[in-house]
Amino acid sequence: MKAPIETVERELREMALKSGACVFIKVAPSRIITAQWVRLKCQYGCKNYGTRLTCPPYSPTPDETRRVLDEYSVAYLVKYEGFLGIDGYPPQNLKASMHDLSLRICDTVASMERHAFLSGYHKAFSYGAHKCVRCQDCVLKANPSSRTCNFAKLARPSLEAAGIDVFRTVELAGLSIEISPTKAVNCPELLTTFTLLLLE
Repeated sequence: MKAPIETVERELREMALKSGACVFIKVAPSRIITAQWVRLKCQYGCKNYGTRLTCPPYSPTPDETRRVLDEYSVAYLVKYEGFLGIDGYPPQNLKASMHDLSLRICDTVASMERHAFLSGYHKAFSYGAHKCVRCQDCVLKANPSSRTCNFAKLARPSLEAAGIDVFRTVELAGLSIEISPTKAVNCPELLTTFTLLLLE
């Protein structure tokens, strides 16, 4: 039996905020923007291109993602700022801090997806954050023809990997993104992470 959407939404918001999210907002799937340039940026600008099953060219194309989004009536955009559980900036170990942040956010959104599924929303689907860090090396490294993920139930593409224009989508939701001109993260506002949960 499907739980009332108001109840599930409240429970999902609590899960997100408890994990360290600063924003949990409902958005119409039609206002989630996909664009070809996003995938182009992955291909010509990201060192992780082709190294993980959650990244292009293995992740859904912008057109495929658009068709998926059109099958849903409800979406929740979740925003995180900074590194979770860190008091001082910049972090002493940027790489370890990014790894921990990515895993915590991805675990949270996977738990939210499962909670929605068990609440009767069987089409629930979530997107991850950053590059997948569940394995030190993706199965692709040992076997480039492999398409079997070690964490298939948990691994999800990030919004960018699925061709979602995060900048425009966030703008349409009335939110903002601060961009750091360097890799130095001297305050939480300079590192924003967005995830997405779809329900029907």
